[in-house]
Amino acid sequence: MLPAARCCAALSARAAARICYNTPMTKIRLLVCLCCAVFLCACAHSSQKQDALRRVATHQVEPSGAFLVGDTLYIQYDYQGEAFFFTADLSKPQPEGNVHIAPLLPQRVKNPDRLDHSRRVVVVGREWSEVLKRTIAPLVPPHTGQGILLFIQNYETVLLRRADGTPDLVQLKDAPGDIQIVGHIEAVQFDLLVNEQLKKMVAAAGEPYTRFLLQLEGVPASPYIYVDTENRRNIQLQLPDYYEVKKEMTSLGFSASFIYSFFVKSHLFGVLKAPFTTTHRLFAFGTATTYAMFPPPAGDLKEIPPLNTTGEEMDLTDFNRWLDKKISKQNYKAFVTLLIDGEEFFPHFMLAMQRAQESIFATVYIFMADPYGLSIADVMKARANEGIDVRVVVDELNTVLNSGKNPELKTSETFIMPKYITSYLRKHSKAKARTHLNPWGTFDHTKVYIVDRKIAYTGGMNIGQEYRYTWHDMMVALEGPVVGRLVKNFYENWSFTGWGGDYAAAYRRLFSKRRRDVNREAPGMIDVRLMYTKPNDSEIFDAQREAIRRAKKRVYIQNAYFSDDRIIKELIDARGRGVDVRVILPGKNDVGIMDMNNRVMANKLLKNGVRVYFYNGMSHVKAALYDGWAVVGTANFDKMSLYINKEMSLGLSDPAFVAELETRLFEKDFNNSQELTEPLDLAWTASIVTALTNQM
Repeated sequence: MLPAARCCAALSARAAARICYNTPMTKIRLLVCLCCAVFLCACAHSSQKQDALRRVATHQVEPSGAFLVGDTLYIQYDYQGEAFFFTADLSKPQPEGNVHIAPLLPQRVKNPDRLDHSRRVVVVGREWSEVLKRTIAPLVPPHTGQGILLFIQNYETVLLRRADGTPDLVQLKDAPGDIQIVGHIEAVQFDLLVNEQLKKMVAAAGEPYTRFLLQLEGVPASPYIYVDTENRRNIQLQLPDYYEVKKEMTSLGFSASFIYSFFVKSHLFGVLKAPFTTTHRLFAFGTATTYAMFPPPAGDLKEIPPLNTTGEEMDLTDFNRWLDKKISKQNYKAFVTLLIDGEEFFPHFMLAMQRAQESIFATVYIFMADPYGLSIADVMKARANEGIDVRVVVDELNTVLNSGKNPELKTSETFIMPKYITSYLRKHSKAKARTHLNPWGTFDHTKVYIVDRKIAYTGGMNIGQEYRYTWHDMMVALEGPVVGRLVKNFYENWSFTGWGGDYAAAYRRLFSKRRRDVNREAPGMIDVRLMYTKPNDSEIFDAQREAIRRAKKRVYIQNAYFSDDRIIKELIDARGRGVDVRVILPGKNDVGIMDMNNRVMANKLLKNGVRVYFYNGMSHVKAALYDGWAVVGTANFDKMSLYINKEMSLGLSDPAFVAELETRLFEKDFNNSQELTEPLDLAWTASIVTALTNQM
């Protein structure tokens, strides 16, 4: 019996010995004592369970064996002369980034000897490092200064050959900036290589085993990975939470920070430093709210026509003339690289930062202070201390809100989440960080990252674990004259977010010296049109509404937040003209109220012949195809993105880019989604929710 439990029993016995049972007060005292004893015993049991989980997680106790019974994995431990088990259901592992996860839970087994131990799982402890070493050895690049980008579980690493010829495996953020990446191996590919290496090692030893339990080091709350070489299954085993994430921000501090950020900083200080912008946004918010309250009626089609089969598409030349006249002439040349999901974007961006010679600029809506966000911040801080001009603008309110949010993935027990990403960037660093204020609840929703004024990235991705590992999203990398325009936008925004506000931004526009543009037009570049949402200036909405009206063959849209009634009406009208209209929505939305709204809109579209898909997971992609014209960027299909917030999207009509977007994004995601064939059941509150989301 545990010491705490013995104390509980002794306390109860002594209390009972001294109490006379004849009075009501005595019975109350006895009841109180018994409750205290039960509480202490429960605390002791909880503490014992936490200790067991911690010992398993840190490999302070080693398993004495492992075996399968059906689809359940049993891991046996012998501790202080007693046997106890942890089990994992391997039948339905959940995807999480590059890995599949199965919960590893403590399990009481009354008669362990009756379990079938015949399907043995070989426990691989320190031998795992040898397996890893032999798997990696053939992959080392042949020449010095070269590296292979290698994804191991949810870790980005570089396998490189040092200047002295020795091979080395380092995290991507620690790789030398001059490394030449000559290839990459995705996590799934690496898992298969590990499986093959295990097969070879087992065959060489003359053993018949195909199931293994590999010991992991340094992976929070995940002590093992289960490997089945015969069926090519790799499943990471994850313990339940046995500790809370430590944060510098307290609950009281969070409330105080929110009040100061929104009411004092964004409104009181905001009015003083940016009176014109604050007034303009109030007017825009009021007009957009009124506009959204009275949408045109989106009636149902009387008859759903067949799809057009002529293959005819809109006249892009005439459409681009319309855009020049009605939207803007911000049309630039650029090389454009499509980067789908965090696995493509973040390594690309990380390497660009490490190779930076002059500057790193970032305008980002959300910069999470989780372990992955801090790894990006650490690279920025290191480069700033090496003399690189590092400047970051992040949304004020989201900086505060995310200081109270737990990371998406498990963190180590020693991890401490800093208060604000802005203060973390500045601490012990020459990096500069500012916030964009939120008068009247408006935001700068753009995401633009610029390195050396030569390469820029934009799209849907903020910085944090969900964007790197678990969400489906998309960015584009831009090189060429368009980057010069984005640099100019950044400098204006940087001036505005300082103490000078409107006055500093106006001074920069009027009197700042024009910087030499380092970007020149080159053969092979394509046209990229910049479009914006600004208060009372809805270029992104106007351009896409016109594109839907002109489309003759297809309209493909993928977006997470779909609440604008005017866009819904235009899509229904397009389907009435025989256009192939398809919409991809997230199957699991991060905003509950928008998830219900999406389902209402899905039913409306389905009823009118539009094909609606729910992506298998959270899709944060913001992309569209209107015949031969593509739109990618930061804007959602809701009131805030289309009429009020600061947004930026790109319009492209290059046939090669349009074909790549169709093949790599839309066709792939149609196949990775569930198509809606029957109307969804909706709660009675659906109409109320829709009315609310129309104002979001």
